[in-house]
This record gives sequence, C-alpha cells and structure tokens, in this order.
Amino acid sequence: MQKKRLREHVMLPITYRLRIILIMTMGLLFTFPVYAQEAMWKELNSKVIKFYQKDQYRNAISAANEALKVAEKTFGPDHPKTATSLNNLALIYKAMGKQAAAEDFYKRALTILEKSFGSDNPRVATALYNLARLYHEQEKYAEAEHMYKRALEIDEKILSPEHPDVALSLNNLALLYIDQGRYDEAESLFERVLTILEKSLGPDHQNIAYVLEEQASLYLKTGRKDEAEKSSKRAEQIRSKGIK
Repeated sequence: MQKKRLREHVMLPITYRLRIILIMTMGLLFTFPVYAQEAMWKELNSKVIKFYQKDQYRNAISAANEALKVAEKTFGPDHPKTATSLNNLALIYKAMGKQAAAEDFYKRALTILEKSFGSDNPRVATALYNLARLYHEQEKYAEAEHMYKRALEIDEKILSPEHPDVALSLNNLALLYIDQGRYDEAESLFERVLTILEKSLGPDHQNIAYVLEEQASLYLKTGRKDEAEKSSKRAEQIRSKGIK
C-alpha cells in the first residue's frame, strides 16, 4: 500500500483560508463513512482469517458474507476489494468440500480482477492459479492446464522467466502432468524449476527440498530407483540445514 503524501501547508489570506477549512471539513463529513466501512471490512476479513485457521468454517462463512456485503456497498460490485471477499468465500467453501460454490466465487473474483487490472496482472495470475488448483483437485485436467498456463504466461511476462513465482507455476503444472501420466513433460518442468530456484534462492533453500522430493517420487513411478534415491538424499541434506 502506498503511503499518503503529506499535504503541503500554504499561507493564504484569512477569507480563503476559512473557505479551504470549510471545504475540507465538509469533505471529511462525506468521506468518514467510507473510512468507517473500510475499517469494518478489514476487521471482518481478520475474523475470516482467524476462523478459517481454526477450521471454524461456519463462522468464517458468516464473517466472509458480511465482508462481501460491506465491500459491494462501499466499494462497488466490481472493485478489487469485492474480489478479495469473493476469493475468501471460495477458499472457505473449497476447504469444506463444496467445490461448485468455490468455483463460482473464484470465477466471479477473476472476472472482477481482469476488468480492474487487465489480463496481464499478478493478481489475475493468482486468481487463475486458485481456479487451476480447484480444477486440478476435481480432476478437470484440461481446464486446470489451461488456467495454469495462463498464470504462467502472466508471471513470465510481468516478473521474469527466472522468478521464484514462475517456478511455483511450473511446479504445479508438473504435478498436474504427473497425475495425467505425462511423466516426461513433468520431469522436464522439474528440472527447470530446480534451475530457477537454485539461481534465485540458493542451493539449500527448503523449497528446493520440496521439489526434489516430488522429483524422487516421479523417478520411482518410472522405475528409476537410483535417481530417486539421489534426489531424496539431497532433499534430506537440505532439510537438515533448515535454510528458508
């Protein structure tokens, strides 16, 4: 969030100064309810997170619905903050196993973000990733691949092909390919993921250990026990160092 710039103080004749004060006061009277509503929205979101982390999903949904109502009324139905509330509801419903409801909220959030920021924006990439994960879990592999690739394309364009977030997108696409039995494609992606992470985070980062474990699992699926053991041992060495 950008910091607000301090207003410059300018000496004015008394009559003009009084007019300025009056206008500013009237402005505060009109804008205060908006600030109050935004504060309420933030407070509700804090409750949503708290309830969600404690697996109190009914309470989380109640707070999230209230937050959505406040967002739509205060900011408008097509505002990014409204998309945030929709995304929160999707996340909760997904955790509850109500995937149809989650899909609907994710799609609504994505539509708002694309309308607000255009198609090439990191927030749009995150929304696509969320929807891709849902489709992946539903075994809607074609839809998931499409969403993963769209998110990947945005990340590569906005960030860089060597950014850690690009590695995350590639890793998830690799896991999708494994679930489809597309092992050669998955293996190629894992190699690229490791190259990016080692370059950007260092050779002993815990995220690398995670990818190595997934790589070892892939090797076992394809009957390559020696390579699997090699990846597993390296993952264990990284885990023991505990570098995050």
